[in-house]
Amino acid sequence: MPIHDLGYRGWQGDRMATLLRPWIVARSGVSLVLRRRWLRTMLMLAWLPIVFPAFGLFAFEYSSTEPDLQRVIVRMAVGPLNQPELASQIIDDHDAARHQVWSTLILAFFRYPQLFAMVILIGLIAPMLISYDLRTKAYLMYFSRPLSPSQYILGKSAVIWFLLSMIATLPAFLLYLLGVLLSPDFSVVTQTWDIPLRILAASAVLMIPTTSLAVAYSSLTVESRYATFAWFTTWTMGFVAYQVLTSASAVMASGSMRPPRGRRGWENINFDFDRWRLLSPYHTLGKVQSWVFGLDTSAASVIPAMLVLVAVTAISFWVVRRRIIARLSV
Repeated sequence: MPIHDLGYRGWQGDRMATLLRPWIVARSGVSLVLRRRWLRTMLMLAWLPIVFPAFGLFAFEYSSTEPDLQRVIVRMAVGPLNQPELASQIIDDHDAARHQVWSTLILAFFRYPQLFAMVILIGLIAPMLISYDLRTKAYLMYFSRPLSPSQYILGKSAVIWFLLSMIATLPAFLLYLLGVLLSPDFSVVTQTWDIPLRILAASAVLMIPTTSLAVAYSSLTVESRYATFAWFTTWTMGFVAYQVLTSASAVMASGSMRPPRGRRGWENINFDFDRWRLLSPYHTLGKVQSWVFGLDTSAASVIPAMLVLVAVTAISFWVVRRRIIARLSV
């Protein structure tokens, strides 16, 4: 009887389009992480902070006819938003202030509750994405199919992008829609048509570099707890370093034993807030997102922050790809 070769044989059937192959990795990853009840609960709780900027939009849109609501939004601009010049604009020209008020409230939503939710969410999910595959050798199953390392990385990153869009991008779009519905007429869309595009750009600024860094940490170890520790340490130490160095520099510039109080105190010493900003991922992201929403017009000062985010993304991708290729070469 003839002997038949039962070894490797090339696939003769149809193959999925190259651009759709990362979707398979992403779909399986999303289905696995959504099985965790605590994650579903966290995604729902992450929507709760939308109440505060939504109330701000409500107060602003009705402030032209309700003096009590006008006082509320003015106090909000002077206090939590720290923009006294915006308060004056709200009183003088309500319609002209609309774009800046909406942008400020949506940016505050990105900067404070959702950025902290992002740090926690990525810190709990991302470290397991690649380290688990390396520990269990599950990557061999992925690459037994026509899948490149770049497509694998893109699919794993898309898992985090999906989760972040659920807690940041979609609520921000809902905020914009609420603003349109609360406005006296739909002509407001002509004044704010660019805000949805700015939301997409701010989401990309938030998602791409942070996900790349987290996935890089995950690829450097087979123990996800080490990647989790590195992730939270990066954010905590960067934030603390910025606060300490900024306060120390302000004390030296003011000649006092205490840093200045309030915005006027910082303006009196003409302090440079960008001096130590690049040490903190939190403040670096905030600088670029503020520029995206048109609230920071100093393009020269935002370029270093943008270059840092691009460098973090590129280096992280290179590290992950090199780690995967090294495993496949063994």
